[in-house]
Amino acid sequence: MPVHPQAQRFLDQMEGAPPPYEMKLADARAMMEGFNALAGKPEPVARVEDREIPGPAGPLRIRAYAPSLEVGLPMIVYYHAGGYVIGSLDSHDSVCRSLTNATGAIVVAVDFRLAPENKFPAAVEDAFAALQWVGRHAAELGGDPTRLAVAGDSVGGGLSTIVSIMARDAGGPPLRFVVMVYPDVDFAFDSPSWTEYGHGYFVTVEIGEWLRENYFTSPSEWSDWRASPLRCPDLSGLPPTLIICPEYNLARSDMEAYARRLQEAGVPTAFSLYEGMIMGFWCMAGSIDAGRAAIEEAAKALRIAYQA
Repeated sequence: MPVHPQAQRFLDQMEGAPPPYEMKLADARAMMEGFNALAGKPEPVARVEDREIPGPAGPLRIRAYAPSLEVGLPMIVYYHAGGYVIGSLDSHDSVCRSLTNATGAIVVAVDFRLAPENKFPAAVEDAFAALQWVGRHAAELGGDPTRLAVAGDSVGGGLSTIVSIMARDAGGPPLRFVVMVYPDVDFAFDSPSWTEYGHGYFVTVEIGEWLRENYFTSPSEWSDWRASPLRCPDLSGLPPTLIICPEYNLARSDMEAYARRLQEAGVPTAFSLYEGMIMGFWCMAGSIDAGRAAIEEAAKALRIAYQA
């Protein structure tokens, strides 16, 4: 179907804006933080707590959102978008608030190290360290470590499945579910959708290449499964997974291929295509109704997983 009018309105508003690779890095990061407003008015939650926890290279910031003051709540560790170069706790504050209210779970957002200051695999190391910490310290946050899930959008969606592989191989923490929202699962950028949807739909091939250049030291790292989980030789034994994919997304072919590989490995996997949508819609619930619908779909799947 054509681009949805609500998504098209956003594309029209962005027309003529300088791409991030033409900006100073600080300005590109500030622009990303400004996108938080697209999620709509921040929802009130019962508690928001910022903490520093031990990380592989020093203190690691997390932010925990609680929907109520009850204890023993299910938990979600959340990883933000931004190509490993931009994005922060603040850029996804409103999304995390909406997700905690919709699921009834504590959402723990992770402020992993960014590139180019911190190259691959710094973000992966931080992401898994945060998951391990939450698994050990869930009760301190009012959570239940036996009802733990991971979620994220874009590179955060990729991180959510990467850490699930790492948790499988490390023997824990056990995960109930994985939510991957338009995830990056292959940094080769050579599947058909990179040509078909590589221009005109907000995130372009050139933006992807700029992010890739900043995060990696060498092209040889692109095939490492900790960067490109589509290339992981064994996907068996992973938690049930939901992949949310907009129709007009330059990595759509990669997501479709990853869903097939999960299913072939025996992982219960749902692939949800949002027709007429563009990358970023998950964070635009303030102006794109499908963003709210995607949050509700993810929340429903998580609530079911927590009851299993």
